Amino acid sequence: MPRLTDRYIAEVVRHLPEGQRGDISEEIAATIDDMIAAELDADTGPDGRIDTATAEHTVLRRLGDPAQLARRYSGVRQYLVGPDVYPVWSRVLRWLVPVVGTIAAVAGGILYVSTTPVPQLGDLIAQLVTSVSAALLWTFAAWTLVVVIIERTTPEGASNALSRTPTWDPNDLDRTGSGTDTRADAIVSLVMLALLAGVPFIPSTFLYIGHLNGGEPLINPDIPTGWVVSYLVLIGVLALIQVWRPARPGRSRGRLTLEMATDIVFGVFLTALVLSQQTVLHPDLVPADGDGGPATAIRWGLVAAVWVIVVWDQVETLRTFRRAADR
Repeated sequence: MPRLTDRYIAEVVRHLPEGQRGDISEEIAATIDDMIAAELDADTGPDGRIDTATAEHTVLRRLGDPAQLARRYSGVRQYLVGPDVYPVWSRVLRWLVPVVGTIAAVAGGILYVSTTPVPQLGDLIAQLVTSVSAALLWTFAAWTLVVVIIERTTPEGASNALSRTPTWDPNDLDRTGSGTDTRADAIVSLVMLALLAGVPFIPSTFLYIGHLNGGEPLINPDIPTGWVVSYLVLIGVLALIQVWRPARPGRSRGRLTLEMATDIVFGVFLTALVLSQQTVLHPDLVPADGDGGPATAIRWGLVAAVWVIVVWDQVETLRTFRRAADR
């Protein structure tokens, strides 16, 4: 066997586990011999033939970097998020980042205002930057970890809940939208709705300010029960829509209108709820102040946060619809 080939094979197997080196070394050697023989029979040289050294060099160049060839033989995944699940991973992350960032900004503002006797703008900005940065890092890490666990625990060649085309079929060309996209969107939306449903009952200890109101809920207990019940009913309606989406996948203008309309109705409801109360937070945390004080700032901050989330959700819904329509 030519010396250059020996060195190439040695470099390949150096990147492989001990138990695989013998068999793969023999397989690569046989492959290279066959490729060299084919090159010698091709009569591609200027005189009608090429010498063995030139053929060997051509073959090894065609095989490429020994480290890359070793990775192909080893079958080890050299990535954190693989190509099969990357579209769903990035899509969900694109939706989560602005939503979580907005919620974190509101929570950070509440924490600062409720614990600072004389709030300062510079300190408030620093608190918001810290809260949002930490929330986004945790969101990125948590979602990535979930995706990695799902992908790594799926046997090679098998499908998982995040694979877009585990068993692709030509009939998929006639289908509207991706079932995986719809399923992932629905799951994330249901998780977010479950968290929203728990907001009226979250204790102040969640933000480490339980000492200010004896660990009672963050939300003002004097908000009329009708508002709270209506809030939970609307969340239930939104949850039913999300359950319906994967059960009846597909895209239509009627469904698009329904999803966008329910989002807007929920945004209007939350705006009316927030603005109709002197303070939406527990009075022991942020006392009612009429106009111009911390409670007023929090009310308008909540309204802004609601509509940032609603508008972003509308944008993502339209983007999904257009992508499905282009198929």
